[in-house]
Amino acid sequence: MKNIVITGGTSGVGLSIAEALCMDNHVIIIGRRKEKGEASARRLGKSVTFIQADLSMPHDVNRLQNHLKETIDKIDVLILSAGVFPNNGRENITQNLMSHYNVAMKVALLLQSGKLLLVSGNPKAVNMVPICEKQTNYLERAAWVVTHKTLLMIYLSEKLKIYHIKVNSFFPGDVQSNLMPYTRSLTNKEVPVARHLVFEPSVNQKSGAFFDSHGNEVQLNERKYNFVAAESVLSTYINTTY
Repeated sequence: MKNIVITGGTSGVGLSIAEALCMDNHVIIIGRRKEKGEASARRLGKSVTFIQADLSMPHDVNRLQNHLKETIDKIDVLILSAGVFPNNGRENITQNLMSHYNVAMKVALLLQSGKLLLVSGNPKAVNMVPICEKQTNYLERAAWVVTHKTLLMIYLSEKLKIYHIKVNSFFPGDVQSNLMPYTRSLTNKEVPVARHLVFEPSVNQKSGAFFDSHGNEVQLNERKYNFVAAESVLSTYINTTY
């Protein structure tokens, strides 16, 4: 039985991932809304616990770190699934990028020798859209988040090597959620790739890789996605001397 922590695990993609993993693991779901989180944990069963935290708030990230240290001896898998449909660039930065980085760094000691999986976007978009800092409209913000999340995965895969943590990202498929207008009408609520990436032995030694919704590794555009580029671009937003 693994200890699996899922941010954004109270609804949408995160909840579907929790449902795929809760039968034979201890799953901890993180979310902002207490009533929703407690209801989701009850529905999923006794192997699931809920921690309330707004991960865009540094003091909540610190509180989460302390709570985890007090209640479990290690994290086997951390799945960063939390996210919002951003109304502006600042919201995109704080909730869809920095929150992931801050959680990963804060729990790195607990996650030692474990896995970090970052939920990302469609593989075609990840490879095709340019890395751009403009966020003046929805399309620019959507392009920004998929490219910068991929850069974050590359960056963390190098940064967390000292803790022997394997860091990868994946596209969960088109799953029903309230994140975007089109996802609300989707009927699919399953993310089978989550179990594949957690348990498949062939994935255990992978780090810095991106997987599609079937668990196949996607070749990333190395001209865009490399550690030097990741460190340069992300230094605008995060403390790369953490």
